[in-house]
Amino acid sequence: MKIAFYSGGKDSVYAYLLEKPVDLLFFSIYSFPRPSPHIVNIGKALELAAALGVPVIAAPLPKGREFNYKADLLKRLGASVLVAGDQAVEDHLAYMKKLADSVGAELKEPLWGRDPREVLMEEVKHMDFVVTGAFHRELICKEVNGENVLEFLGLLERLGVDPIGERGEYHSQVVRVGDVRVEYRCGGVMDFGGYYIAKLL
Repeated sequence: MKIAFYSGGKDSVYAYLLEKPVDLLFFSIYSFPRPSPHIVNIGKALELAAALGVPVIAAPLPKGREFNYKADLLKRLGASVLVAGDQAVEDHLAYMKKLADSVGAELKEPLWGRDPREVLMEEVKHMDFVVTGAFHRELICKEVNGENVLEFLGLLERLGVDPIGERGEYHSQVVRVGDVRVEYRCGGVMDFGGYYIAKLL
């Protein structure tokens, strides 16, 4: 069983595309002090997975027992390969290695160590995405695609933001993959102490 960790965000979707075919997408539901833009927009993430025709499991993880619960669930699912979209955060990679070892699965990290600007330029060849969470209000609800990606990169550079937001500087929701598109409109924007989250409707 090949399982890809999935949030609806661009890096998880691109990792899935690079490692296709996969048998299952795994959406982790954590309890954070500040809401996750991915969980706020879980409806759109699940809608995209359905449109792509890939089964998805959305797993609420009990607070304080997230790792063990996830590892046990992956074992019960028969995971033999895990796919994730990490690029540069060593703690994330160490976590994924530990998880894969606990499950007895092979880990695939197709974006790891790659140039973030190059990754973004490749991503927009396959998909369009909307910024759903960011520390900078001007990024929120921007749709990014192959036509405006250079303008977007220029804005990120002026703001001092990593091209793919690897450290949480911004989060995204993919709205098009190839010929598959999820319709949306940007609803209200919530301010959590200077971190902004948009709800896509």
